[in-house]
Amino acid sequence: MQSVRLSGVIIPALAVFVAVAWWASRGDMPQANDTPPTSAASSPVTQSDWPQFAAGNDADVAQTPSAQAAVEVGEEATFGAYVDGKYQFLEPSEKLRAALLAREKIAVAINTAKQSNDAALKEGIPDRVAELAALDQKIGTLLRPGDLAAYEVLKDSDAEQFQLDDYAGGVNAVAPLNDADRKAILLTKLVHRQRFRQVLADSRLMTGELNATDRQYAFVEVSRALGESRDSYLREVRQYLYNDEQFALLSNYENTEYAAELEKLRGIAEGE
Repeated sequence: MQSVRLSGVIIPALAVFVAVAWWASRGDMPQANDTPPTSAASSPVTQSDWPQFAAGNDADVAQTPSAQAAVEVGEEATFGAYVDGKYQFLEPSEKLRAALLAREKIAVAINTAKQSNDAALKEGIPDRVAELAALDQKIGTLLRPGDLAAYEVLKDSDAEQFQLDDYAGGVNAVAPLNDADRKAILLTKLVHRQRFRQVLADSRLMTGELNATDRQYAFVEVSRALGESRDSYLREVRQYLYNDEQFALLSNYENTEYAAELEKLRGIAEGE
């Protein structure tokens, strides 16, 4: 939940250990009548109200030993709360929950191995990736047909979910979100992020393979895709937010995140 350059998508960093702690500590999804946290804004939100994150990746993000320990020592309740929160918009069942828990543990293991200096762990990554793919297929058979598309975007949504909770906490005192608002914001954003993620991956900007000239060309394409992702997301989500203040605050938040992300991309393109 350190600046990391990776081959996937660049987004505000979200280590899995932070996500686990976040879901465990937050309890139920906040409702309109919840008491706002002490850090939540009681007046219109400004950029300084939002925590700042460095560049990272929701699929390949660095982890501390805390994340690994949470899985290895059997802190099932904490990890289970994280998984339940992450996939709260899917129709639950016992088999589906078990498969989702298994999937997220493998994802943690893959991320840990990628950041490790242990050669044996790194050698095992392809097998782990294959296990993850097999579980994704299994989960697909356990989902209702209408939930499959949601699962495809939710499985790599840790950072966006963290941002949503951050935004919701910040506006709770002035324009609280209900469950329908939260779902609309999250799923709409994730759908519109997909094209950007693909453009970024195809650009190879994050791989370190490109020379200075090619990085600049890649940055032009990637920055255009990032802007289009933000703009199309805000246009669509406006249809679901009837509260003008909610939408104004959401736009402010997303524009702040966009500017920070664009600068990180620019820094990578310029070799900083």
